[in-house]
Amino acid sequence: MTRPLCPRLLLLAAACCACGLGSLQQAPAADASTAFQAALESIRDDQVEGYVTRLADDKFEGREAGTPGGHSAADYLVEQLRKLQLEAGGEDGSFLQPFADGYRNVVARLSGRDTGPERQTLIVCAHYDHIGRGSQKTSLGKVGEIHNGADDNASGVAAVLEIAEAFSQLPAPPRRNILFAFWDAEEKGLLGSKHWLANPTVPLQSVVGVINLDMVGRLRDDRLVLFGSRTAAGYRRMAAMNNRQTDLRIDFSTSLVGNGDHFPFVGRQIPVLFAHTGVHGQYHRETDDADLVKVEGISRTARLLFGIAFELAETAECPTFRTACLAESASSVAKSDRGVGAAPLLRLGAAWRAGGAGEVDGPGVAIATVVPGSAADKAGIRPGDRLIEVAGHAIRSGEDLSGVVISAANPVEVVVQPPESKDVRALVVQLAGKPLRLGITWRTDEAEPRTIIINSVVDGSAAAKAGLRPDDRIYEVAGRNPADDDQFSEWIATLPGPMELLIERDGRLLVVVVHFSDGAALGGPDSRR
Repeated sequence: MTRPLCPRLLLLAAACCACGLGSLQQAPAADASTAFQAALESIRDDQVEGYVTRLADDKFEGREAGTPGGHSAADYLVEQLRKLQLEAGGEDGSFLQPFADGYRNVVARLSGRDTGPERQTLIVCAHYDHIGRGSQKTSLGKVGEIHNGADDNASGVAAVLEIAEAFSQLPAPPRRNILFAFWDAEEKGLLGSKHWLANPTVPLQSVVGVINLDMVGRLRDDRLVLFGSRTAAGYRRMAAMNNRQTDLRIDFSTSLVGNGDHFPFVGRQIPVLFAHTGVHGQYHRETDDADLVKVEGISRTARLLFGIAFELAETAECPTFRTACLAESASSVAKSDRGVGAAPLLRLGAAWRAGGAGEVDGPGVAIATVVPGSAADKAGIRPGDRLIEVAGHAIRSGEDLSGVVISAANPVEVVVQPPESKDVRALVVQLAGKPLRLGITWRTDEAEPRTIIINSVVDGSAAAKAGLRPDDRIYEVAGRNPADDDQFSEWIATLPGPMELLIERDGRLLVVVVHFSDGAALGGPDSRR
């Protein structure tokens, strides 16, 4: 059985996540929870809509870098940052960082509680420029008309402004500094972020992470793409834990894509997360207007990223950059496999034909081949025999047989019907190996510590009946987080059922309850170490 976490657990977990909300001036947990929740709820659809509508107005003429419309957009951002009472984070006490041909980054700072020389900085950012009236090089639509860029990237800017406001609502700042950066000239080749890296307004070595939002205004089917989760160990789990209230379906892409302002930071070995809701038919066209933006989706994305940003700004120690991510791909990250995929065949020593009860040639499941010297061979099972019952369980399909064979404790009684006979006989089988109660193959991954990643689920197993799927992440077993692969193996072999598993699927947390059959042994005496 699979169920989402109940609302009470959602609220408690979101408010008291691992970042340590109690550190807000050592407030009691209830007060800290209330403060965090109030900050989260300050991210509102109407405010998001106001920001997008204003930035995507014809008045700014498409916000092309270096143009009067681009300058007016920068001035508008400075006005909003002043209202939030954030500190100037640009040059010479200004919110602006001018560069090149009249381009201007807009930068604000929230100072953290740490005041020592080693204090660190998290960057939350979005580019605010667009392509103006377009050109043959930049426009996919009608050149000469205003391209307002409501999704690209008024949506990301609105989300960052809402995140900044949420931080400003907290009764005390987080541990680390937060730099809210709005890059200019992204459309001209990521020039704003590249310029900042060459001329940082805080010590570059102090930057522990970057969260970039670009085109988050077209959420469809609840799907948010989150790039960069492998640039630091634990980023995926952090995102999932902070998704409890936003309930987005997160696509954790292994690609690092070089077409966003996060990418220059990857080159400096700084961990990144890049949120994106996908390209659409109005991309780089004059039709990318505010009325097509999905405001509620921007708000949900902003709430998710606020939670992640808070955790990164508050946790005692930030995860560091994984250089291995630079050479990884979707295929390379799934190499290791601690497997039981062939366990049903190996334990019994026989293969069977697909299908089951209801076939014209008889009940049960028909054996196709028997391995010489195997458990099936020694018990007297022959090709053509139909297995009607195993360990007291009626066999109606190959899935039934797989599930019973992997989980049954020896000795096992098998009811067999020989070919072309209505008679049945009972045989005793000593299955090879130990019973495997859950029935999954799995792997671990250094980018996802203390996480069990399911590779495959055996048909008919307890895991299959509980609804577990390949690519599910197991975070907890019976309320406990396994330290490693070996501890997980021991727990699933020895802990009594029914067993609750906290899993992550597509960024969403679910509780799965696994019920074991009566024939499933608890691992045997030698496994209770």
